[in-house]
Amino acid sequence: MDLYEFMRGILREQRWGKVLSSPLTYQLVEKALWLARKGFRWRATYLMARFALAQTKKAYTGEAPVVWTSAFFPVEIVWGLGLCLFSPEVAAAFITSLGFADQALSQADQKGYSRDLCSFHRCIAGAAADGYLPPPAALVASTHLCDGAPLLFQNLAEHYKVPYLVLDVPYESTPEAEKYVAHQLAQIWNTLAEITDRRPDIGSLARAVDYSNQFRNHLEAVNTLRCRIPAPIQGSEMLNYLYLFFAGQGHKEAAAVFACLERELESAVDSENRERFRLLWLHLKPYHKGELMHFLEKEAGCSIAFEEMSHVYWPPLDPVNPFPSLARKILSHFAYKPLEWRIAVVDALARKYQVDGIVHFSHWGCRQSCGGSLILRDALQEKGWPVLLLDGDCLDQRNEAPGAVLTRAQAFLEVLEGRKEGSGGIAEK
Repeated sequence: MDLYEFMRGILREQRWGKVLSSPLTYQLVEKALWLARKGFRWRATYLMARFALAQTKKAYTGEAPVVWTSAFFPVEIVWGLGLCLFSPEVAAAFITSLGFADQALSQADQKGYSRDLCSFHRCIAGAAADGYLPPPAALVASTHLCDGAPLLFQNLAEHYKVPYLVLDVPYESTPEAEKYVAHQLAQIWNTLAEITDRRPDIGSLARAVDYSNQFRNHLEAVNTLRCRIPAPIQGSEMLNYLYLFFAGQGHKEAAAVFACLERELESAVDSENRERFRLLWLHLKPYHKGELMHFLEKEAGCSIAFEEMSHVYWPPLDPVNPFPSLARKILSHFAYKPLEWRIAVVDALARKYQVDGIVHFSHWGCRQSCGGSLILRDALQEKGWPVLLLDGDCLDQRNEAPGAVLTRAQAFLEVLEGRKEGSGGIAEK
């Protein structure tokens, strides 16, 4: 069973924003989820759904102060204070997967958000305007990797009339930059504690950092298991686990999900998967009801062997020195450096997972990922990798032509087929 299919069945034809605010909803969904648990291919997916449901319930029913965080902000800070974390970008993907994005995007249009902006941010802006999101006690954004989120959060802080905290991340990773970021993290930690009337217990933060290390270790193990041929799990499924990547690090249950997935993949055998081609996926996937992922994995026999978003790019954290450690984590991201770093990481991943080709899903409105995509493509092609730059939109189908997307994907697979035939069945690199 697919996680989103399950939730669509529960919320079908309901006004989702109102439904999510009712405690009765969670009693019904919790029961339905438990009854459907054996229908999930992976128990880890069931555990992730249970964790997401519990956190959504806390956010919408006011069980704990809610803090909105942007993607890539070190959420260990929030979990270490015992607060309820809400990731707007993750929520936007979830709203779209349930089929409820059109209304939110239309509302954003009416509020003056241009359609050349990231649809993740427009979706959240529209949903907030409609009153469908859990009101935050504070919003926290990081300036690295995404220019749009800090600006959106500033607007939303004015909308909700709550404090807005910004983590300013220097572009260069130096000892001075590490101290600067660590100092800001300590300030944000104490300010959030004051805003939410929490006691800033450094021991609680150390536990969150320890859970984050467990998360990292299990994710690394999962990534190693995914080197197998054929791939033990579909890449489209793993792209759903990015929810935990953005919102789970520092929480005990998120670490447990990847521990469970590690155990399951160790014993997974997929004798039916013939893997016509192995692909490396760059950036995110479309979360709307498009046909791309189904075409690649079900019809064309491709395997998304790995996705760059799941790459463990940061060193283990130090629970004894959480703020400098988290600062190093932030500054170590390979995409927040000269483009040569991303090229090197993608090349290494392509070799590690023995892929036949690389697909860059160029999400409309994402300057961070798409800005250097042409240079990235040319550099990888010089290294011998076939690369497809596939223009699309993760959430807003109005910004892409489905027929053209499938046509370009099919043409790319024909190129891969020709390379295999020309090398005796082994794709040349």
